[in-house]
Amino acid sequence: MTDQSLKLASEFPPADYAAWRKLADAALNGAPFDKKLVTHLRDGFDVQPVYTADDLDGDIAQIHPTLIATNSQLAADARTSAGANATVAATGWDIRQLHAHPAPKTVNDAILEDLESGVTSILLRLDHAARFGRGPDAPDGDDAGLGGVMIYKLDDLNHTLNGVYTNLAPIALDAGAATIPCAALLAARMAREDDVSDATPAFNLDPIGTYVAEGFCPTDLATALKQAGSFARAIGTKFPHATAITVNSTPWYNAGATDSRELAIALATGLAYFRAMVDAGMEDAKAATSITFTTAIGTDFFAGIAKLRALRLMWRRILQASGIEGCAITLNAVSAEQIISKVDPWVNMLRTTVTSFAAGLGGADSVVCLPYDHAIGLPDGFSRRIARNTQLILQEESNVHRVIDPAGGAWFIENLTRDIAQNAWRKFQEIETAGGIITAIENGTLTDDIATSWHARADRLATRRDPLTGVSEFPNIDEAAVTCDVPDISALRAAVQNRPGTPDTNIGTDFNDLITAAAKGASIKQLFDALYGDLASAKRMAPLPRHRLSEAFEANRLRASAHTQETGKPPQIFLCNIGKVADHTARAMFARNFFGAGGIETLANNGFATGHDAANAFRQSGAKIAIICGSDTQYAEHAAEMAKALNAAGASKIYLAGHPGDNRAAFEAAGISEFIFVGSDVVALTTAVLDHLGVK
Repeated sequence: MTDQSLKLASEFPPADYAAWRKLADAALNGAPFDKKLVTHLRDGFDVQPVYTADDLDGDIAQIHPTLIATNSQLAADARTSAGANATVAATGWDIRQLHAHPAPKTVNDAILEDLESGVTSILLRLDHAARFGRGPDAPDGDDAGLGGVMIYKLDDLNHTLNGVYTNLAPIALDAGAATIPCAALLAARMAREDDVSDATPAFNLDPIGTYVAEGFCPTDLATALKQAGSFARAIGTKFPHATAITVNSTPWYNAGATDSRELAIALATGLAYFRAMVDAGMEDAKAATSITFTTAIGTDFFAGIAKLRALRLMWRRILQASGIEGCAITLNAVSAEQIISKVDPWVNMLRTTVTSFAAGLGGADSVVCLPYDHAIGLPDGFSRRIARNTQLILQEESNVHRVIDPAGGAWFIENLTRDIAQNAWRKFQEIETAGGIITAIENGTLTDDIATSWHARADRLATRRDPLTGVSEFPNIDEAAVTCDVPDISALRAAVQNRPGTPDTNIGTDFNDLITAAAKGASIKQLFDALYGDLASAKRMAPLPRHRLSEAFEANRLRASAHTQETGKPPQIFLCNIGKVADHTARAMFARNFFGAGGIETLANNGFATGHDAANAFRQSGAKIAIICGSDTQYAEHAAEMAKALNAAGASKIYLAGHPGDNRAAFEAAGISEFIFVGSDVVALTTAVLDHLGVK
């Protein structure tokens, strides 16, 4: 084979962007290029339909004048940073499973099943009582067993982790404001094993993230930072391979933050923790390796990849500015709770597959794939199996992890990484210039910004500019309900409240003192009280809202479902289809999806030639409202006639599917009161229909 024979397509003229753009404009036939082919992201920058090598050449707007100069440097650093932990490419990322069932025995059975079936680490979420440093019988709240595992002392943790070798299967904690007391319990549990020198527990102390997520910090934030630095140093001494602190930015994302805003907050928070650890006497490099980042991944596949690459790049730049070279960042990626829907939950399997795939390609060190029924209740064995198998298939059958930074070099991904990094870095600098993350939280600028961002997103969701499959698009109001395990909380509370109490002891506030007390049977409440006393300096705020993209639609679907159970019949709207099936099908299907998104059943038919026929069918249907569906030509000829006939038949409200254009006045005069079309507010209109029908 000669060199000449390898010159594929050499007989064709060379392709360039100008030639492609000329052909694209011709195909658009006058439609605006920016509107049809350019994607405008919520972060404020655009994604072009085509990228070339020229997009990676030349200078770029600098992320920081002393840190980044050119696109090529950014791309190379992103690949180097993403490939820093080559272990992922060799063995695969850590498949982490969340466990939050209240009963320790049930959790233990589930953990052992998961570990035997491919899960490699466990995320334990404690219940509300423990998270706030209370016991199961606290007089100020009946929250024992809600939201997590009922772990209050070492015996509970031992029952939960019975048969689990914590030096082989890392345990990650989600313990809220009581993370330090819970860390003492875990340390006491691990001390019973033969060798934990190589153990890699994630204690996940995160006072800033806890404060915004749960609205509570047991001390002021400045003191909490100092305490975090001190305990991180103690943890690093006792467990050299553990990570003491996590920067969990998922509450910000689930409250409505964009990708760039979430990363900016993560950087500012991580920098605050890094400074606190160095101030506590830790070496710079040791402090850097004691931090992990926990980031939410949504269903924008390419943005998810670029987001992780950008975070690696920016944190590496911060460490370089601190004189630290070659230090790998540990990234934990979690399926964003924001994307999980309660209606048509089976589609969640597709959504979490996208999040896990993006996390793997983006270089995450561990991935939590949420079960498809996460928003409904406690997952059963089947939904946990699907969650873990999603990652196992990506690793063992698709071999996603075998290549370090597989997206590296792709012009689109490199540019998207650059754009996200630039936006995030700008926002990060704004936070730092204004006084840092604590100041930004306390003065409300971050929460106000994110609330504004969410309202804009909610508007796009309501008008279906951001479609949700199974929710706002292709809804199935007849779907079978998904049932989840409902534990007997009262029985579980009675069981723990009847146990022998632990005698009061004097507990020191050093980490080793807490571990010793925990080993002797001290409860989380006792350890918490020893650390924080009477909570005189505790900080409280309104916690960040936890939004889900489908929440507004679910409210109407729940309302309609309750009406169906009460009356035996769902809320209904009559389809007044004009003419032949071929003429009205498109608009009839549009109307069916539109009202189905609000839980409203559409009564279909094959179409009517006259208003008289439509009126008779409407009377027989028992419906109170109707929508006229047909083509624009049919509307001009028959819509007014149909509307008058329906009004005479008793229709209390009449809609028309499609934009009325110049015929609005005539249609309204005939009795048509509302028009639905692409861009209409589905949530507002279906809410109005339910109100009109008297649905409670």
